[in-house]
Amino acid sequence: MQKMDIIESVNWGILLLVVGVGLVASLFAMVWPYLHPESPFWAQQRLVELLRTWERVRDLNATVIIRRPGEPPLRVRLFYLAGAAARLEVEEPSELAGEVYTLRPAEEDWIFVHFRPRLSLGLEARFSPAEVEALFAPFALGKGEVRWVNEVSFVLRGLTGPFRDAEVHVGGEFSLPQRIILREPQGHFMELQVIALEVNQGMELRDLLILDPFPTRWIRIPTLSAPGA
Repeated sequence: MQKMDIIESVNWGILLLVVGVGLVASLFAMVWPYLHPESPFWAQQRLVELLRTWERVRDLNATVIIRRPGEPPLRVRLFYLAGAAARLEVEEPSELAGEVYTLRPAEEDWIFVHFRPRLSLGLEARFSPAEVEALFAPFALGKGEVRWVNEVSFVLRGLTGPFRDAEVHVGGEFSLPQRIILREPQGHFMELQVIALEVNQGMELRDLLILDPFPTRWIRIPTLSAPGA
């Protein structure tokens, strides 16, 4: 009888060991895709963490050079105030210098303004929230494959819209984009390079909306559909 008890005890021990190993193996198999550097789950999670870092940006002032093969470079200044407005000022080439583009929410719509100082003309149009969302939809999380090249650069593939791939290099305290290469299906590309950047300097809304000199002519377009909407 004692011998049978020992055998049964051993059998139960082996069974529990097998079950335990099976549970550990199953748990590891479930978790591994989130831990392996080559896993799409891991890449997506890291991108989410990066976006959370960007949420710490309250305001931003950046000088950006935009290049396309066969065209003169475009130098612009980008101003951004979280949740309030974005402003783009053209500095070069000289024939476009001084032109301003702003986008801001207003009541239930978004207001887009294009200021052309050479004509003393202001153009205003309104977008619905859905149309503004459509403008940024190609770069929304989950719209394509994410692959991290190294600690400071990643590639987005399978985007919708005119650009199918985006190569992004980040850096600085907030890991903000320093260089972006956008590629079209035909092989053409556009490069954006940040050459100066200031973050969280206490910018105010009026800094983004001022137009100087103020346009003498103002054209308001009743409705304007966003590209691709």
